[in-house]
Amino acid sequence: MVLRVLDHIDHLVTFDADDRELTDATVVWRDGWIVAVGDRAVPVDLDEIASPGEQVERLDGRGLIVTPGLVNAHQHITQVGFRSLRGMERAPILPWLRRLTETVLERAETGRFGPDAVRALAVAGFAESVAGGTTCVGEQQYHHPSLAGGGRERLLDAIVDAADSVGIRLNAGRGCLTRTAEQGAGAPPAVIEPLSSVIDDWERLIETHHDPAPGAMVRVDLAPCGVHTDTVETFAAAADLAARHPGVGLHTHGYEQVDTDFAAERGTTVWRMLCDAGWDRPGTWLAHMVDPPDDEIAAFAAAGVGVAHLVAPDLRMGWGLAPVRRYLEEGVTLGFGTTGSASNDGANLLGDLRVAALAHRMGPDPERWPTVRELLAMATRGSAGCLGRPDAGRVEVGAVADLAAWSLHGVDRVGIDDPVVGLVLTGLSDRAELVVVDGEPIVVDGTVATVDEAEVAAAARAVC
Repeated sequence: MVLRVLDHIDHLVTFDADDRELTDATVVWRDGWIVAVGDRAVPVDLDEIASPGEQVERLDGRGLIVTPGLVNAHQHITQVGFRSLRGMERAPILPWLRRLTETVLERAETGRFGPDAVRALAVAGFAESVAGGTTCVGEQQYHHPSLAGGGRERLLDAIVDAADSVGIRLNAGRGCLTRTAEQGAGAPPAVIEPLSSVIDDWERLIETHHDPAPGAMVRVDLAPCGVHTDTVETFAAAADLAARHPGVGLHTHGYEQVDTDFAAERGTTVWRMLCDAGWDRPGTWLAHMVDPPDDEIAAFAAAGVGVAHLVAPDLRMGWGLAPVRRYLEEGVTLGFGTTGSASNDGANLLGDLRVAALAHRMGPDPERWPTVRELLAMATRGSAGCLGRPDAGRVEVGAVADLAAWSLHGVDRVGIDDPVVGLVLTGLSDRAELVVVDGEPIVVDGTVATVDEAEVAAAARAVC
């Protein structure tokens, strides 16, 4: 057993219960769990912590700002292979969805969207994520195209394997498209799945991969794509199955334009459709949530339902800004995510926080603009809360040892007075210097240590 110590940290942002920020700080962990946090005023006594004969490994935190590992509350990791689709720069959601699905099917027909291809793309996406300080990803894989003979290959298993190879924590959301054309869906038949097949795969994935224990590296979530693509029966089946399996979460898109319009055409709202299926419960979190009726926001909080804010894709699709201040005022568990690279073009969570810090500076009252600290809290503690991981997203005794650190000493950060604000608003690169996941250094000196980045990029390009 090894006791690891990250010492002499210039600035530590804990996002613990007291939102402490410490200078000349120390974090100590063992077996994936933080066992001590201190600073110059209240130093850590290693003699009291270390067991007789225990190896002590020291890491140098000088010149670094350290936060909990970032948590991406909504991602479609295979979309790293579908960035900047030609002709889609100014496309609204429905043409964009059609083009994405057509491209997925074209690649599936030529063997470039089976398990091996999906794994190659996912490894690249997870490597990009961890290089930027993300230590846990909430994934939603909803494209499961039909193959010759009518079967469907096990794509989410390949994504789980990819996360394991990189060393990143994963909430593996098995999504689906179950609403047929007769039921109002626009997706082609080759990606529509019978609900019975989806339920069978949900049960298999829970049995195979789901770990409900604290600090789990892999959790399985049930993640239908949205109310415009999946039936109420699909959502109800997911709620019933999740209720029987501790730690299995419920996740979907909500109040993006296409969902809002679909519900309105039927005389209802997205939230009411989800409530009819039993999704108004803790363990549910919803992505986008750009234009909910104002009177429903308190209901999200009362039900214990989380929200993942996705500022970059919301702006790219022309939907505008989600009501972040209202969510915070009502006490909604508010996380942060990137969504997939087909509508964001990257998995740079820190870069998206910069976009949010600037884009939300609207209106005459600056006190209502979200602060950098509020946004960072969303991308750590808030996202972890959405994913049902209360032991992540904070630096305190008893939390998982997931940490991210960036340099404060480059030419791009000269002159910073407030290091927390400076972390988000300055910098030529958002690449982290050090990233620790489950106690293991995964990024060291700015380089992903678990995989060869050049080889990973080449393998992913080969299937694009």
